[in-house]
Amino acid sequence: MTKGIDISYVQNKVDFEKVKKDGFDFVIIRAGYGKYLRQKDNMFESHYAGAKAAGLKVGCYWYSYATDVNDAKLEAEIFLEVIKGKQFEYPLCFDIEEERQRVLGRTAVSNIASVFCHTVENAGYYVAIYSYVSFLRDFISENLRKRFDIWVAHTGVVKPNYSDPFGMWQFSHTGSVAGIKGNVCLEYAYKNYPEIIKSHNLNGFNGGVTKQQYREYIVKRGDSFWRIAENELGKGSRYTEILELNNMISSEIIYPNQVLKIPTN
Repeated sequence: MTKGIDISYVQNKVDFEKVKKDGFDFVIIRAGYGKYLRQKDNMFESHYAGAKAAGLKVGCYWYSYATDVNDAKLEAEIFLEVIKGKQFEYPLCFDIEEERQRVLGRTAVSNIASVFCHTVENAGYYVAIYSYVSFLRDFISENLRKRFDIWVAHTGVVKPNYSDPFGMWQFSHTGSVAGIKGNVCLEYAYKNYPEIIKSHNLNGFNGGVTKQQYREYIVKRGDSFWRIAENELGKGSRYTEILELNNMISSEIIYPNQVLKIPTN
């Protein structure tokens, strides 16, 4: 288990050397929000550079306002533009928690999260979903919660009231951290993310490996792995290539608007 913080433009003067000496291993930095490049967090570049220089490991998150899959796709593409050329030892996280999203219902919210997460993952990144307990439980499908890592927020308790697996826990919104003025959100991570990410050549740690060429496919109602392979690759038995490319198994459920990688050869 490692201990970290998450920060945004609110923490505009951070002494990352003091943060590290205070016993923290990683920083999750807000990269921005929404679907426009102008919504990039104005402290993202400074926070990233400072944390890296201090030897802290880094992840980041994007705050979502998307209310349909088209906006989710735009948000993901802007996120990828903002983080381009950087390396992250911790996940790239999709922060979804808005009331405007809750009112859409479980299916619509799950589709939004799926499109964002698969778009970012297909670009070569390790993705997690962030939200508070009841939002995750009530508005993110079980399949999606199993498919991607979860960063669960539940503060003021000994352990989160969340029965499904999770990789990170935000346990405080009012932490005190050396080198940062004011309250700071605190987290625990329960996986060795740096080892997982680097060993799989993700998050900018490509190690000179040539990526397999692929194109994106949006799942339609009635699709199956076999049917997609048959229609897109000319042979149903090539569904195993789709599974391998997407890190999936044949028993996983796919659903409309989900983004899959399809081999180009």
